[in-house]
Amino acid sequence: MKNLIIKIATLAAIMFGLGGCSQKQEVKIPTNTSSKEHLKINSTTKVYYKDISKDFVIDANKRLVDYLNKEEIIPSKWHSVKNPEKTTSYFDARFTTKENTSKQRVSGGKFVLSEKGLITYDKAYTSAVEFSTDVENIYTFIKEKLDNKEFRDKYLTSSIVPDGPSAKKNKFAFVTKYTYLYNSVQNNMRRAIEFGGWQMVNSPEEADKEIYFDLSRDYYIKELNELKKENKGIKFASLESDNNFNTNENKNDNNGSHIVVGQSAMNLASSSNSDLTSAAIGLGVSAIFSILSSTPEKKEKSGSFVSLRVIDKINKTDSIKVYDSYIDDHSLEVYKKINETINIDPNSKKYNINWYNNFRLYKEILNYFYYFNASL
Repeated sequence: MKNLIIKIATLAAIMFGLGGCSQKQEVKIPTNTSSKEHLKINSTTKVYYKDISKDFVIDANKRLVDYLNKEEIIPSKWHSVKNPEKTTSYFDARFTTKENTSKQRVSGGKFVLSEKGLITYDKAYTSAVEFSTDVENIYTFIKEKLDNKEFRDKYLTSSIVPDGPSAKKNKFAFVTKYTYLYNSVQNNMRRAIEFGGWQMVNSPEEADKEIYFDLSRDYYIKELNELKKENKGIKFASLESDNNFNTNENKNDNNGSHIVVGQSAMNLASSSNSDLTSAAIGLGVSAIFSILSSTPEKKEKSGSFVSLRVIDKINKTDSIKVYDSYIDDHSLEVYKKINETINIDPNSKKYNINWYNNFRLYKEILNYFYYFNASL
């Protein structure tokens, strides 16, 4: 019972401590002010930037809402309010729990998705006790589902973030952690690129260089450690082998020196040895594991990672960078790394998981392959 009370108190604290959990937030992006020569050089290059994570966020949220509305909300343990006479809001409630052998369920409402990614259980409540009971059991049901890795991969999240202001109005609402982190960084990612002094254009056809931003789903440190032991990497929706997401809006631009970006990462270097290509993709992700030694194993927040795909039409290269900054809230470190490897040194191969070039592809992949095996 003590563990249960602590767990419930934590959920209440999360709700109480958050403002609107779907709101966008801007941070001051750190930049290198020691030299501004790159700004003058970059000003002659036209850059097209696209956020491809937005569609993944929207799609994952729609599918999650559809799933929740089709499923019966039957948690394995049922929570009941034990102090109904003192419960005037969810934050006053205290709970007892028991095995849900009678298959009690939450019913009478419908999950609704807002444009900002907020998922609300829409139901008219007659009392704070009824509302509190539903909140605890819906939250338990979703948490149980998120214990399954396939579920996390399918709906692109490891946790949910309850919305405090909604709870005060007897509405249970939440965003997925993936949505929360995306809303936190999406504007700042574009600003980080714009700080490079590039000529920003509105279409890939106009551009000398195309940059595409993707955010991985969130991972807890425990899961990252498990992936490390299994020699597996994190997943980016745009790099999945079954994903046909096309970031190249000019469908006719498909020649030997410019890869159609709609291809998956595994098909990216199809002209080369596929085994080596797979190793190169896995390598960039393995570099992420280097941060685990300095990250507390009991870190309670889940976090995501940033990937940037850079297509340089002038130098005829197509590279994918995966940054090793663990974004669990408002990470400034990743913006500094982007500034250093995209703006200050556009030719930097740091954080690359591939480097496509007709003349040097094999050499780069072989080097990555050697490093990847040596690091395991």
